[in-house]
Amino acid sequence: MPSLPSPLPIPSRRPVRVYFPCTGLGRQLRGFETFTLECASALRADRRVAVTVFSGGPVTGLETRVLWNLPRSSRLAELVARLIRRDAYFVEQLTFFLSLLPSLVFGRPDLVYYADLNLGNLCWHWRRLTRQRFALLYYNGGTTTRPFTRTDFVQQVTPAGLESALERGEPADRQAVLPHGMHVPASLPARLVGSARRALGLPTDRPVVLSVGMLDATYKRMDYLIREVAAIPGPRPFLCLLGAEGPESGAVRALARELLGDDVLVRAVPHESIGDYYRAADVFALASEREGFGLAYVEALMHGLPIVAHDTPVTRHLLGDFAILRDLTVAGEGARAVAFALARPLAERDRRARHASARARFDWDALREPYVELLLRSARRVA
Repeated sequence: MPSLPSPLPIPSRRPVRVYFPCTGLGRQLRGFETFTLECASALRADRRVAVTVFSGGPVTGLETRVLWNLPRSSRLAELVARLIRRDAYFVEQLTFFLSLLPSLVFGRPDLVYYADLNLGNLCWHWRRLTRQRFALLYYNGGTTTRPFTRTDFVQQVTPAGLESALERGEPADRQAVLPHGMHVPASLPARLVGSARRALGLPTDRPVVLSVGMLDATYKRMDYLIREVAAIPGPRPFLCLLGAEGPESGAVRALARELLGDDVLVRAVPHESIGDYYRAADVFALASEREGFGLAYVEALMHGLPIVAHDTPVTRHLLGDFAILRDLTVAGEGARAVAFALARPLAERDRRARHASARARFDWDALREPYVELLLRSARRVA
């Protein structure tokens, strides 16, 4: 990965203090919340860094400092947002930042590692006004196209993110490419077949197409996938859509009922239960036109599944020859790709090759040292 400027000296008598704020942690379970949990757990045993996680709500299985804030889903956040002419998500980050201030002042971090842009901007303004010394490292998991003027360093999770930033004139020496890390089991997870699927609400004797992501039409394009599966000649596969609820979820559910009837399952499930659905699926499909990284792609890869995805630089980098990449903006392409995948079940060696690729590239055993190095080199502190 591109080298970062050498950091200012950090006293050898103590580890680098890293603050890891995540406003949605404890309430939401997007890719970044999941990443925060796994990254903090993976790095906490390393004595070179002292990671403190700040969350917006209580978290099971990870010690965090819960900060008071107005959740983006609350009526009060919506009221304040209207008053200040911003959105409720900004209000959540603003109130979270106000609760973080005492820890910034008295905890004296060396580095703030963040993904919420508004929260990072507020930390930058505080640093500018007070001249407090801490570095800012932005995790660009969403591949923002905004200028990186209010951070010190940027972590790009794919080469495509870096290339996009360089094309718009961002300096290369302030960026590094390091993928989203995750826990990949040491061996290929065993499949769930036949009656073992029944407890998940899935049919026992039909192929299952799985998609995981926000239940919307704008970003994850679940409506496209519903139409494409509905267009597959009978006997068509069963479609399982898993994801968080959003403003468009009602319309997605209605379309699924209209076109697929009883041949679809649409639900939100706890993150710890999603692995069972990957184990029960025959094909994974996601119709997103744009992903900053695509955590679900890697989850499907580590479960050894055939994958259908939109052809982009990100999916080519993550999945390579392990996926069927098509132009999923075209009606009929998704149906043909899914039918092609179902007609050619993977051999066990091919499933193991997918799992091995995911483990070698994205597991914390492979990424722990590069992450510690990134944090150390990003931190700036006067000895």
